[in-house]
Amino acid sequence: MIPAGKVAAVKVEKEDDDRKPPRVTEKPVGEHITLKVQDTSGRAVYRSMRRTEQLQALMDLYYDTVRSVQRGTGRFLYDGRRLCGSHTPAQLLMEDGDEVDFFTELTGGAGWFPPSVLP
Repeated sequence: MIPAGKVAAVKVEKEDDDRKPPRVTEKPVGEHITLKVQDTSGRAVYRSMRRTEQLQALMDLYYDTVRSVQRGTGRFLYDGRRLCGSHTPAQLLMEDGDEVDFFTELTGGAGWFPPSVLP
């Protein structure tokens, strides 16, 4: 019995001689990864880069490859967050095969209508 106010830790292990502990491998910081930029039109651009390389190189490659999109007219997102060209894959904990989304920036809108036109 445990006295009041004291805490005891109990570790229960299941005996299983056939199982081996999982191997844990860490990726070196300078390793190359391949990232994919996917846009809403279904176009995809791939680039292999170092984890410490700035993502501006990936953005420039997308604009150079997809000529129908003007430079600076869209947004690059990773896990729902907007990317900056100075970010690196290592800062964002990106892994090989991760996907960056490209969305064309929408400008404009309904404009201004005089009150007499609106219902």
